[in-house]
Amino acid sequence: MTALQPVFVHGWACGPEIWDPVLAHLEMPHACVVDQGYFSGRSEGSSAVSYLTGLDMNRPILGVGHSQGLMWLLSQRKWPQGSRFVGINAFGRFAAGVDFPEGVAARVLARMQAGLGRDAGMVVNSFRARCGLDAVDPATCHVSALQDGLSLLATGNVYSHMEEMVAHGSTRMVALAGKQDPIVTERMTEAAFPSNIEKVWHEDGGHMMPLTHPEFCVAHIQRLMTEAV
Repeated sequence: MTALQPVFVHGWACGPEIWDPVLAHLEMPHACVVDQGYFSGRSEGSSAVSYLTGLDMNRPILGVGHSQGLMWLLSQRKWPQGSRFVGINAFGRFAAGVDFPEGVAARVLARMQAGLGRDAGMVVNSFRARCGLDAVDPATCHVSALQDGLSLLATGNVYSHMEEMVAHGSTRMVALAGKQDPIVTERMTEAAFPSNIEKVWHEDGGHMMPLTHPEFCVAHIQRLMTEAV
């Protein structure tokens, strides 16, 4: 099989540094590590999508997304057959709906969106505290990027796309979830992924498993890469 092109995408209110413990265990010096630009540090004038321009779009990828990062990656394009995807603390949809009562209420996301315009640091650091992350300097917050990311959480839905990708052809996906995740609960995870996608649970895992349980993440990334279709 053609070598997979590794792509790692962090979730909302995080940065690409969350992948450092995972990448330390993998030999992937040329991995594409996307920065969604929520905080200062990304190259001026660049965008998250620009990180994908170096990929050969005809070759399958190993797409690893944390939380909203998986939804972002799957929303960008139709990836080649044979691609592998690992969702960590992830989901196919996030906002609640009539057919998805397990999701986060729209009013909660609307309140966060309004709060970003008033005090982005407070909204971001409140969320990060729930995830077990340290606070960031509010001055580093890029409000427009945070608003765009939150809009994806509010409106994004790649559930059917996931189901179709795995049902037809050679694409594979696994969802790694933590039973102690305060953001994406066990009930939400079960409902947010189609039944034809494997779910693997960590009893002690919270919402930041790339940081807290990198070996668990690495083991399943490697397994998915090497398993026969």
